[in-house]
Amino acid sequence: MEYTELADYPLPAGKLTEWVPAVASEAWREDPRGISFTHEDHCSRGNDGSWIGTVFEIHRRYDVEVMRRTIGAYIARHEAFRTRVERDDRTGAWRRYSVEADAVTVDDRAESSSWSESQVFEHLESWFADVVSPTTWPHFVLATVVPEPHVAASVPQQDKFLVAFAADHSVMDAYSQIYAINEFDRLYAHVLDGAEHGLPEVGSYVDFSAAERELGESLTADHDAVLAWDRFLAAEDGRFPAFPLPLRAENSSAPTDLATRQSSVSSWLLTTEQVEVFNAKCRAAGQNMQAGILAALALVNSRLTGNGTFRTIMPMHTRYAEKWAASVGWYVGILPMEIRLDDAATFAEAIERADVGATEYKGLAAMPYSKIASLMSSTEIPRFVVSYIDLRFLPDGEEWQERKGRALRSECHAEDEVYFWINRTLQGLNISARFPSSDVSTTNVHRFITEFVSVVTAVIEEPTETLDSAVAAVGAGRE
Repeated sequence: MEYTELADYPLPAGKLTEWVPAVASEAWREDPRGISFTHEDHCSRGNDGSWIGTVFEIHRRYDVEVMRRTIGAYIARHEAFRTRVERDDRTGAWRRYSVEADAVTVDDRAESSSWSESQVFEHLESWFADVVSPTTWPHFVLATVVPEPHVAASVPQQDKFLVAFAADHSVMDAYSQIYAINEFDRLYAHVLDGAEHGLPEVGSYVDFSAAERELGESLTADHDAVLAWDRFLAAEDGRFPAFPLPLRAENSSAPTDLATRQSSVSSWLLTTEQVEVFNAKCRAAGQNMQAGILAALALVNSRLTGNGTFRTIMPMHTRYAEKWAASVGWYVGILPMEIRLDDAATFAEAIERADVGATEYKGLAAMPYSKIASLMSSTEIPRFVVSYIDLRFLPDGEEWQERKGRALRSECHAEDEVYFWINRTLQGLNISARFPSSDVSTTNVHRFITEFVSVVTAVIEEPTETLDSAVAAVGAGRE
């Protein structure tokens, strides 16, 4: 499973149809359940045109009414899609409004002619950016593309079509994006031919948000979570950690363009077999693979900068109850991460330091950072973020490749942000990244990733029984 922009996906030519949820204005009812502090901050910052989504194929016969009912069933299962927020002009407070599932209809807008691959891309890229907003409903829109029938007798015709959707981040996270592939396919099959979908009951993200709101309201400036974040950020004068290598030329006199579009890359780093060996080495050292990934990143930082302390921000899911596991919503907190290699001379020692760093702030991800930031009077946002997710056990994961499934993000404009998404899948280890579009940042991000592969590969090739002596292999010593 890769996480990329729509421009990197091989869209087909064919008949495109837009699918848009609709609700009569009188059906909306004010909802007393509070919105999460993360959601409130997202709306207040203004993120129109920024979206996340998913693209994949359904390998079944395309039917317009079946698709309409499938989308309706998906929206009915997830209350996040049936709620909106509106700012009170007088108080500035955000108010929630919700509707029942039966108040939602789904409109289809089909193009009359077939479009080329480039026309499909240009339309979806523009449409998603124009309609998705944290303050305008619907927060979720979808398109289908039915490929043109094959005319050559030698080419077999298949029953399949493409699904691509975009949603505002306030109602969706990475797990929601990926769960959708399995869920849509099963719901479609259920409507099409009555097959049991076998999907679990899910909780409401709106309920989760209300509970998180209550938790945030209980925080005060002297709470341990606030003090911990304050100490962590103080190391860089109140700012979040920066990517450890330069992102622009030193002493550059060129003006800074805050609207610079970011570049992106997606690459498969390790095969399934290599990942299994690396995981076994991590286990042999008494830790898990997440700690191994962090240790390798810290060693790369040490090699390239001479700094034995690696600092970043790590997103963590907040799906702490079973009812949230497959629920659509923004179940994400952030965790400060500081790994001090100190005198670590082997990978076994480095991974132990990584585990200490990963557990030092354990529990902070459950505390809404947006509320903590307001208590610290901080408006800073993360600059260097590393995400690690193990996706092997998500439903129907073995079919993602065949269905050409991919998680999507919209294009991003930022001057100094670097994001790494490292995913373990049934196909191996993948990294997706976004970073400023400049020669310096491109060179250094690729250099960092290349060195990361070098460190991990060295560990893989080191005999387990001599892992403690892998000094030369991993280069733990700082230059």
